[in-house]
Amino acid sequence: MPIHIEEMKTEVTALDGELPLTERQIERLVNIVIKRLDGVEREARKSQAATALKRGAAPPARVGE
Repeated sequence: MPIHIEEMKTEVTALDGELPLTERQIERLVNIVIKRLDGVEREARKSQAATALKRGAAPPARVGE
């Protein structure tokens, strides 16, 4: 299963038979992590969009009055 992760903070090396999880369990775990990362990214985009909308809706500043 190909996975692209832009930033890794921990490197893990495991040989076959060293992990106490089955291949199916590992795949399920990876899918959960991917969904959580997608959720974090989606929330960040929503927050950025809301901030941009708020800035665009602010009345113009009047200088010198």
